[in-house]
Amino acid sequence: MTKKHLGFLNFGHWIHRDPVGGRPAEPDAKAALDDVVQMAVDAEAAGLDGAWIRIHHFQRMFSSPFPILTAMAARTQRIHLGTGVIDLR
Repeated sequence: MTKKHLGFLNFGHWIHRDPVGGRPAEPDAKAALDDVVQMAVDAEAAGLDGAWIRIHHFQRMFSSPFPILTAMAARTQRIHLGTGVIDLR
């Protein structure tokens, strides 16, 4: 029997929504970083096996995956971390 591994790919957007009206709120780099790190923690707690970061430079996304992956690794123990796309234009 083949063991299946489940994970998620995060798109790294800085866009946060106003919880009341659903309108875009001001981009907040700290909140976005905290969110993506917490997603990895929650994914590990839910039993997922992997978390990947997708980066597209010159878009409103995280610009460097490796510090983010380091922050994710500092808060998790067994989940596999990696990059899905690194677009170096």
